[in-house]
Amino acid sequence: MSHKGHSVNAIRDSIVNLPLSPTLKANQAGVAARASGTRVLQMGFGQSPFPVPPALARALADHAGHNAYDHVAGLAELGESALRYFSDRNGVDSSQFDVVVGPGSKLILYALQMAISGDLIVPVPSWVSYAPQAAMLGDQVVSVPASLTPAGYQLEPDSLLSAIHSARSRGCNPTKLILNSPNNPTGLCIPPADYPALVDVCTREGIFIISDEIYSLVTFDGNLESIASLHPAGSAVTTGLSKYLSLGGWRVGFGLIPKGYAGLFDAVTAIASETWSGVSAPVQRAALLAVAGEPDIEAHVDLCTRIHGAVARNVAARLAEAGIHCLEPQGAFYLWPDFEPMRERFAQRGITTSESLSEALLADCGVLSLPGTAFGAPPEVLALRLSVCDYDGAAALEMCSDHNDLASLVEGFAPRVDEAAKAIVAFAQE
Repeated sequence: MSHKGHSVNAIRDSIVNLPLSPTLKANQAGVAARASGTRVLQMGFGQSPFPVPPALARALADHAGHNAYDHVAGLAELGESALRYFSDRNGVDSSQFDVVVGPGSKLILYALQMAISGDLIVPVPSWVSYAPQAAMLGDQVVSVPASLTPAGYQLEPDSLLSAIHSARSRGCNPTKLILNSPNNPTGLCIPPADYPALVDVCTREGIFIISDEIYSLVTFDGNLESIASLHPAGSAVTTGLSKYLSLGGWRVGFGLIPKGYAGLFDAVTAIASETWSGVSAPVQRAALLAVAGEPDIEAHVDLCTRIHGAVARNVAARLAEAGIHCLEPQGAFYLWPDFEPMRERFAQRGITTSESLSEALLADCGVLSLPGTAFGAPPEVLALRLSVCDYDGAAALEMCSDHNDLASLVEGFAPRVDEAAKAIVAFAQE
């Protein structure tokens, strides 16, 4: 039944055209294809492939009987341990931050965007969910092109300042900036030497920094310095267990909330109280072991990171040797190859955008990738986001545990990744 002049069952304007997250859509597509017997080389979804360390699996089983709600901000002991663990590694002053435990870092990022009024600044390319989260809140998105160089993922201070002033002249109100290092989708890190100038711009312009450090413990050179160490009152850090410990399904994230930003911790916990209520009690107690610095788990993390680096560098080198623009990765498990050198040949095949490139690669080679447009790049930029995780992590650990030269082992433990890299090279040279 409807009433004249009134719409019923209307979807909110900010949601009606919101697509499924491209990364999760790629995962579902890959799973469905394989379930149907179709061979797909999955380079669209980034999920670390390693098994749960046995000690963590036992800890989860041991705490399965905990069935009561914990504090909205999370189990206090876990928050304190996580703060010590990450601050010891990223250089922030732990006394300057409170901690919120959330069901993964994505909801903490969303809660921070919700809590801080104003519009969002995002470098391009950037992770697929930053801009949609802002759109869901009715906020505008101010894009700033990043430079991708052998030094890393670089955001020029002058470009940032120009984007802020230009946005204000258009009536926008940019108040927050999300930085991600190591970066998804490029696998590059923001050079710590660039931090002071970026902090200076943000301090002068009143821009709050949200530092997404979910891949910080998958940094290949071990340099984990956080930009929040230079600006503790005006920065929050989000991180979690999903990447460095391959625990995406556990959904444990941490938000380091600056004490110097009045009211922010209370705002984020209030949002939590009205949305996720709390993280699974058994998982929180098991996660205590993950942030305890236990030697066997730390050795596991170190080996996993070395394997990630070996695979990503192997694929990047193959693509670069074939004439594809692909910088050597510095962290995470992603690559951002740019097929600009093939533009003329691709145009003859009807490939003129990253979307048509991704579609052709899937149709012709069975390689599932994500187009650059999913990460904010203009359609004409012939870049793809490749994830290099489609291998048996348990087999990789066993094969690599007693070796230093992991590069020589990649073809053996990651045959699907190796096959995908060869297929991409053949496609580009066709």
